[in-house]
Amino acid sequence: EMQERGLLAYPRKEPAARSARVKAVYDVIIADLQIEEEIDREVDRVLATYSRTLKATERDILYRKHKEEIARRRNFEL
Repeated sequence: EMQERGLLAYPRKEPAARSARVKAVYDVIIADLQIEEEIDREVDRVLATYSRTLKATERDILYRKHKEEIARRRNFEL
């Protein structure tokens, strides 16, 4: 994604250009983290609908399964 947006090319060498690149990378990372937090909240909502109490290992397995499924539906790569 960063390659597609031209964030990996360094046409300008001045400090302001470096700051702009760092800010662009930061923005991409923050956006990804926010999407992953949304996915985590959705997984928590799904697991809360289970009628029985889940064991820790079972919950972990189901959490990963649902997280991967939701991420795939949103075209988000974990």
